[in-house]
Amino acid sequence: MKIAFISDIHGNIHAFESVLKDLKKQKADRIIFLGDASTLGIRPVESLELLQSLNCDCVMGNHDEFMIDPAKIYAYTKDKLVIDTVEWSRARHSKRHFNFIKTFKKDLRVPFLPDTDIYCYHGSPTSNMENVKPESPVDSFTPLIREKSNTIFIGGHTHVQMLRNYAGTRIITSGSVGQPFIGYTMPPVKHPWAEYVLIEGRGKHYNITFRQVEIDNDKINKEILASDSPMNDFISEF
Repeated sequence: MKIAFISDIHGNIHAFESVLKDLKKQKADRIIFLGDASTLGIRPVESLELLQSLNCDCVMGNHDEFMIDPAKIYAYTKDKLVIDTVEWSRARHSKRHFNFIKTFKKDLRVPFLPDTDIYCYHGSPTSNMENVKPESPVDSFTPLIREKSNTIFIGGHTHVQMLRNYAGTRIITSGSVGQPFIGYTMPPVKHPWAEYVLIEGRGKHYNITFRQVEIDNDKINKEILASDSPMNDFISEF
């Protein structure tokens, strides 16, 4: 079984399409989306509809939640540029798009190997707004590890690919399809590619592969800079 974990598309339809092409080459058996589909980027609706066409399991990211409960963004940020851009994205959705987002799950436990599960979330097991970094406390993981020690944990949210060993298990961050970051600094610096993670089971063992996929940054930037998105200067870079 080979499972692809994609996260943080953020309306970057071109990066998303490039990742899906790579997934076909990698022959993934299943796709799981870890949240943040359609805000900030310039193609929110097209990105969400492409995600829906995959008919895959979807986890609720904080930005997905902002689409169906706009007031929640104020618990996350006071940055006017982010708030204005999320609202710009939200205004392009219709009722059917909101209804699809409402089907996203808070978290997801996936049976993987005979004695190993994969536990999926967006930010952390307890909050889709929590950043899990290499040095972060692991309080939100501890009860789940006690419940089932052979658990692989994977989320998104930080836009930074990460593999962390803790208590004999793995805590993984898949990076970002649409806006992969080099590190945890603010303002962030971006990689010129798209990212996702593959986890492949082999008998009683598994392999974790961090994928970086080439994208057409010139094409993406031309479209961004021609848009009226409040964040077009920020999300263009390469």
